[in-house]
Amino acid sequence: MYNLLEVYGPCISTASWTDWPRHRKILAAPFNENIMKFVWNESLKQTREMLQSWSLSNVSGIPSVAKDTRTLSLNVLAATGFHRSYRFRGSNQSETDEAGTYRDALQTVLDNVIVLMLVPRRLLQLPISRSWARIGRAAAEFKQFMMDMLDKETILLQKGKIGTGSLMTSFVRALDTHQKEEAILKSNEGLPSKGLTVDEILGNIFVINFAGYDTTANTLAFSMILLAANPEVQDWVSEELETLRLYPPIMALPKWSNEHPQMLQIGKRKIMIPPQTGVMPSLLAIQTHPKYWPDPLHWQPSRWISSPAAPDSNESKLTLANRLHQEEVMTPLQSTYFPWSDGPQNCPGAKFAQVESVAVLACLLWDHRVVIVPEPGESLEKAINKALATTEDCDMELLLRMRNADNVRLACKRLSVDKDAM
Repeated sequence: MYNLLEVYGPCISTASWTDWPRHRKILAAPFNENIMKFVWNESLKQTREMLQSWSLSNVSGIPSVAKDTRTLSLNVLAATGFHRSYRFRGSNQSETDEAGTYRDALQTVLDNVIVLMLVPRRLLQLPISRSWARIGRAAAEFKQFMMDMLDKETILLQKGKIGTGSLMTSFVRALDTHQKEEAILKSNEGLPSKGLTVDEILGNIFVINFAGYDTTANTLAFSMILLAANPEVQDWVSEELETLRLYPPIMALPKWSNEHPQMLQIGKRKIMIPPQTGVMPSLLAIQTHPKYWPDPLHWQPSRWISSPAAPDSNESKLTLANRLHQEEVMTPLQSTYFPWSDGPQNCPGAKFAQVESVAVLACLLWDHRVVIVPEPGESLEKAINKALATTEDCDMELLLRMRNADNVRLACKRLSVDKDAM
């Protein structure tokens, strides 16, 4: 199943149990604090520009929240990969500009990833279909961009420079390690490699972009609609946790046992898993199991906060600040909440997604609120019920997503209160 992800080459998602640690160690390096700072700042920039765009649509409502969250997610990914920022609405690069073309190629690849997974590349080069030809050209262009970035980064490191600090820097160091080991392996056959090949670098760059695109975008789209339908919780800062519990981007995590039988302990029961056997844990089933989650199908962000007794209406700001300081985020039981997988093979890009999502929601809710815009003749209550029904009407095309997110019209209102009083 995972082999479909080898659009550009082997990657961490398709690595064997014994080979996986090599990929994971190298992929952990790019997701450092410098990259996270860049992701945070870029996410804030994109959100501010998105809010500016939304301010022009307050009367008629935002045309497509789902489309806008995908644009935001794409721009953050493209900026992180190319180390160059983009404007939210339209590009500040011309169509022939290298950075602008890189983002366009990346978008076409990610928007048509199923075609690239299922259709042989040679067929995309034939004059069978214009749309296929366009996808084939974008796939070739994106690969060329990756190769060009690889070459430029290699030259910088060969000159003794630190590199651009982008994701590619760590991959080039891994390639250098691999090439040096190749020379040693010729005289010491059988030693395991520690670096990455060029194909593995390309494969991992693709899967990073694939894993970080619709997952974050879909989660943010769910969050926006749920926040608008539940205005009383927009003062909370824990929406992302609850949204990922109820609407995990991926429904299950396919896993395989290694070459030896493995014992699985479930309560007092012991189950023997045969060698090379597929196991499909369902995130949605576990994260909505009434044994672990009271009222499991209800979107309730407050479940994540343990706080003191309700505040008195005459409570001073200082006392309220102390009360907020005493609040704690609830830690769920092990293996009952894992939208980024769990155990040693958890998602290496989890912090990337968390930083991006928190930055977007924090920037949005700092001085704005999202609201439902009823259709002409429609009551607010009916519009809210329609919005909630929309979040329940989902399909699974690689990832969980709403079928008709654009049926819900939202608007973004700027708060008139003094921010210093918040």
